[in-house]
Amino acid sequence: MTQPQALLLSGYHALSQKHWADFVTQNTPYHWQQIALPPRYFSWRMRGAPLSVAALSNEKMSANYELLLATSSIDLSVVQSLYPNLRNTPSILYFHENQFAYPKQNTPGSVVDWQMVNLYSALRADKLLFNTEFNRSSFLGGVEALLKKMPDLVPKHLVESLSNKSALLPVPIPAPASTRTRRAEQTKALKIIWNHRWEWDKNPELLLCIFKQIEALKLPVTFILTGQKFRTIPDALLEICNSYESRIEQADFIESVEEYRQALAQADIVLSTADHEFQGIAVMEAVSEGCIPLLPNRLSYPNIFTADYLYAGTGSNEKQALAAVKKLSHWLKHGLPDAPDLTGYYEQSLIATYREALEF
Repeated sequence: MTQPQALLLSGYHALSQKHWADFVTQNTPYHWQQIALPPRYFSWRMRGAPLSVAALSNEKMSANYELLLATSSIDLSVVQSLYPNLRNTPSILYFHENQFAYPKQNTPGSVVDWQMVNLYSALRADKLLFNTEFNRSSFLGGVEALLKKMPDLVPKHLVESLSNKSALLPVPIPAPASTRTRRAEQTKALKIIWNHRWEWDKNPELLLCIFKQIEALKLPVTFILTGQKFRTIPDALLEICNSYESRIEQADFIESVEEYRQALAQADIVLSTADHEFQGIAVMEAVSEGCIPLLPNRLSYPNIFTADYLYAGTGSNEKQALAAVKKLSHWLKHGLPDAPDLTGYYEQSLIATYREALEF
């Protein structure tokens, strides 16, 4: 039996988007064509993706399909207007992130334009899929707040209609290479992995405050710092690497999957300081390998993890760091808790859910 044809458009194809797209194309009953735009020039991607996809493959964009699946950095409304063959194709918009949830202190001036791309794309799509409830609720709440700024002629029930065609579908994580078991016992020392992009939105200033407080208390804690680096490294991370060498076992991007998993296996705790996060794939992968999560009680984390693993993530960086280090001190004295069970997020567990979600 011939498989139905489907097209996947990924507008900003970073590591997690690639992992997600590979899972979709390998585990759902379609014959997939894929166009993925390199993860650079984000602002241009948000507005120029409908043109750039054709520059990569006009042949694929001109074919006929039974399903069109696009990520939220693609202007789906423009895509389905520009390409007549796609105008009546059932379409799904997948939100790895949305443009309504920027931390206020770092909101770019062009964000309203990006928000309108998300909104018009969502209105055009037949179905909306979000990786977490935090992502969905921040999108719908953001749309509602944006509409309140319109001076007049605001359509009624728009947010309700978007909500009615939305559903949750998390990005799956790989099953662990091995199963680590822990017993709650007194811990003489702890090793923490911080595995995030070296950028502002992962709040390296909070990480620096945590380092300072650990040093002041002389806690037996060491770190592995890993994640993608870019041309400009935040000052806080430079200060951490220069001032706390004795506490850092490794501070670079680990390209090898095998070496990365080995680093996760060596760590006791995975730490997040993020201000801007929609699912937390890196944290979830570390937890699946046996790391205990230490996370702020905001963003998507309270939807996935219980309060046992969360520190107070509000107030100044110093106040948040105090809450995180207090939990660390407790674990040093009383032992680590059991790692959360994330088997429901494993790839094998989500195959049937994805097949059902992509059906029409």
